[in-house]
Amino acid sequence: GAGAASVPLHQTSIRLHHGAYTFIRNIHTMLPFDAGGTDLEQQKEQPSEADQTTEDVPASEYSRLQGFLVAWLVGDCALLTLGSVPTYQAEIANSESLIFPICMSLCILYFFGTIDSSAVGKRAVIIWAFWWVYQAVFTPISLWARGESFLRGLVYLIYFAFIAAAYGWLMNVLRSELRAIGSLDTTRITARLYEIMGFQAAMAVIGATQGLGPKAFMRISATVCFSMSLIYAWLFSVAIFAVAGVDTHAAMTKLRVSPLEAVALTCTGLLVLFGGASYMLSEQDRPKRNWVFLFGDASIAAMTLAYFCTARIVWVARRRRLAKVATSIS
Repeated sequence: GAGAASVPLHQTSIRLHHGAYTFIRNIHTMLPFDAGGTDLEQQKEQPSEADQTTEDVPASEYSRLQGFLVAWLVGDCALLTLGSVPTYQAEIANSESLIFPICMSLCILYFFGTIDSSAVGKRAVIIWAFWWVYQAVFTPISLWARGESFLRGLVYLIYFAFIAAAYGWLMNVLRSELRAIGSLDTTRITARLYEIMGFQAAMAVIGATQGLGPKAFMRISATVCFSMSLIYAWLFSVAIFAVAGVDTHAAMTKLRVSPLEAVALTCTGLLVLFGGASYMLSEQDRPKRNWVFLFGDASIAAMTLAYFCTARIVWVARRRRLAKVATSIS
């Protein structure tokens, strides 16, 4: 396109190489590795649950974070509504799309950055559910107002409603399990989340500076797909390694995983690969519609299968832990 031709070749190459380097760096930091050993080894070194008696922090300690999160989500919902009702406004709708992954990351931060407060858990679930239900209603309206097919809008309605319920349940369970195993210090986990959020913000700024007009829809859609693949991969890795206790070293070097764990890790890896493909599309001035939707739909498929496998792994780990607690009490 004319936009691509106006950029010198060496500048485009530098931008692509820098983006690829940052992408690879974030993939590495998604997984809960630490210099102190695998998560399983660290959990074994943790004191027993009885020794983890700590003061429960009141929810008021995180009132500023909650207020900021609610205000941010309200602003996102306002942009989504104004961009589609009464008529489609490309600049507003595309602006909302760019901050959409950051909204999700902020919700997840509210879940996992406040583990030392039991009262926040229910509030986090409610905020998550309300925001996703709103997205489930108005995202299809925005797509239909833009001229997309009824089926595509319906897919997003169903899938966003699924995310509201299913992921709300999963993150609530992950949160309670992290509290149960004594992982109240969230610095190691949220540090990776902060890096991803920073990268998402950078991608949003880059996407906005490249234009928000009607012709930017496909490019911005690819950017959103890439940004969301990062946060979902991070969430699945926390569930598999930090909560379920899968030995990172054995899983990666000796392939000592169960069939279900192997499928979950494979789907998570595919999700990251599809996200990487979307990133390369987002670097194009006018990516082809078919390719953007192909990798977007493939990401949804990998994400869904990874969810069911990961949810089963976490549920089994939870039952195992409760059985040990019951045995020790008896």
